[in-house]
Amino acid sequence: MKNFKDRDFLIENPDLIVLDVRYSMSDAEYGKKSYAASHYKGAHFLDMDQDLADVVGTHGGRHPLPDMKHFEEKLRSIGLENHSRVLIYDDGDNSSAGRLWWMLKYYGLSQVYVLQGGFKMLLPEDLTSDSSETKRGNITLTAHPDMIAPIEEITDYAKNGSLSGKLLIDSRSKERYQGLVEPVDHKKGHIPHALNIFFKEHFKEDQTFDLEKANKNFHEILHVDDVIFHCGSGVTACTNIMALDELGKKSRLYVGSFSDYISYEDNVVERDV
Repeated sequence: MKNFKDRDFLIENPDLIVLDVRYSMSDAEYGKKSYAASHYKGAHFLDMDQDLADVVGTHGGRHPLPDMKHFEEKLRSIGLENHSRVLIYDDGDNSSAGRLWWMLKYYGLSQVYVLQGGFKMLLPEDLTSDSSETKRGNITLTAHPDMIAPIEEITDYAKNGSLSGKLLIDSRSKERYQGLVEPVDHKKGHIPHALNIFFKEHFKEDQTFDLEKANKNFHEILHVDDVIFHCGSGVTACTNIMALDELGKKSRLYVGSFSDYISYEDNVVERDV
């Protein structure tokens, strides 16, 4: 597989820059604490809220993209070059790892991978609590705006649906999509005409990628020219993008996602209740 790699690949390729992005929405310090306690030898930690997102504003959603120069400096500080090969891991649900995978692709890196099954697939001899040595890199980021869908396209889709020539996919759980529950945002439901494909449905019980499941889940959309993914705040949608890319199909991200969409009071939300 081109995006998902196992532990053997990690061990056999010592030139990889390994990035730890473990994260908990309910505990801002979880990732840092987990990294400090134990991480892959030589891995560097990136924080979802501080490194992979900008300060939340009136619009833009709960995880807007960070300032490009700020992110570039962070990547330089941990040794990245434009030719670097990067392997990312999280706790295994592939959400924060998917977000960083997408961001690095968006900014021009080509050799970016996610560890199958996440941190739990590492063995005791792989781990340390020591600080990782840092050699400064000189990466230069270049954004690729064709990978993003702006809010204007989303509001047009909400009014016209597939007549717009696009297909919008909601990556959240079925319960959140239907508006039965909403643990984070101030409105329940989904963007009109959006379909629902939960990002976790492409993975086995051990959280490794299942190509057969992905083919089944995406079968009905493979013929659509312009597929846009969103979620609650532009994190788990990236995992869907990564999974679809494994099948050879590109798609776009609505970065602000549902939390941005509902920040505009005039935008309509639907509920399946």
